[in-house]
Amino acid sequence: MKKIIVPTDFSENAYAALLYTCKLYAYEEVQFTILHSFEAEMSQLTSRVDVGRSDAVLQKLTKSTTKEGERLLEKLKADKIPTNHHYRFITTPYTLSREINSMIENEGASLVAMGSKGRTGLEEVLMGSTTEYITQTIQGCPLLIVPNDVNFVIPRFIAFATDYNDFMPISRIKALTRLVRHFGSEIILVHVGDEADLSKKQLENYENYRNDLSEYDSQFVFVKKDKSVSNTLHKLIDEKNIDLISLIFHKHAFIKKLFREPVVTRVGQHRNVPTLVIPAPVTS
Repeated sequence: MKKIIVPTDFSENAYAALLYTCKLYAYEEVQFTILHSFEAEMSQLTSRVDVGRSDAVLQKLTKSTTKEGERLLEKLKADKIPTNHHYRFITTPYTLSREINSMIENEGASLVAMGSKGRTGLEEVLMGSTTEYITQTIQGCPLLIVPNDVNFVIPRFIAFATDYNDFMPISRIKALTRLVRHFGSEIILVHVGDEADLSKKQLENYENYRNDLSEYDSQFVFVKKDKSVSNTLHKLIDEKNIDLISLIFHKHAFIKKLFREPVVTRVGQHRNVPTLVIPAPVTS
């Protein structure tokens, strides 16, 4: 059974991310873990009280967030969720990053899905700070970033952005290939730049990708940079009716190493299209 973690702060955006993910995997039996961390509230409140009262604060926050979780599960039932999905709610005083990575390692979760903005709803925040932090700290599992304004559509066109400086076989990325096979999606490999400008190494990786995708419905697109890579990708998303965009995340240099700008953060702000972030393999 597929296992998916969906963090929540009980905001509308978090719930929208949950519903989108439920619809995306409606065809599959899934164990959803809806995870809430009250670490920030716990830290703030216990700094104001005696150490002896910290247990009381912990119990109060656990009780109140558990009730909110129960209401969330009831709301899901009212929204006619797929019958082959199973749900549990977990609340924790530890950080989301710690709990998520622990569940990936110990329970075999294969996807984390979360909203791009949190309860604050600050328009100037391109991608919620929590989501951005999870992007940087998640280990061994893809992260699906779902914008608040997304409406679910079958992902017929899935873009995969690359600069061809690295090669990561898409055929081995189950989070992508299972969707492609089920929905009959087309994979669009996107490079911001001119094919004629590719280096020898980039050309080798370009051929590696062509060979890797030979059995898939795919196309390779080169687009001229317009102001920035993220702006160029946004335009491409709209022009080619992209339903989902995927990016490789390089942990040590963040995404700046890949595109010389924080593309995950900026692409994650697209109002209508989810972003699937794939962690690059850790190399020694």
